Amino acid sequence: MEKLRVYFNPACSKCKKLRVLLAGQGLEVDWVNYLENPLSRTDIERLLAKMEVRPSALIRLSPEEASQHSEDELFQMMVDNPVLLNRPIVEREDAAFLCRPLEIIQEKMPDYDWSEYL
Repeated sequence: MEKLRVYFNPACSKCKKLRVLLAGQGLEVDWVNYLENPLSRTDIERLLAKMEVRPSALIRLSPEEASQHSEDELFQMMVDNPVLLNRPIVEREDAAFLCRPLEIIQEKMPDYDWSEYL
């Protein structure tokens, strides 16, 4: 059975829907509330590397707001203010992805049948 780690905000509607999606697949999921358990600098670096994206792709700012900061500044903003981290993030053994929109899970995890849910 595949093990996943999902970084989520319990107040987020997409995170709530993802919980239902994953429950239907019988996956072992470690749910990490990143507001209660903020990610370290190393954790965020690892996720960015697994996702193959820059901080600007993961921060919850408008493109206009993000463009006013360097990638290093955006990274530090996520470290200092966990609420700025976009979510939900699904971390697999060798990859990670931002599950927005939820339908992206079909592309990122094609070995599972999502048809009942999406």
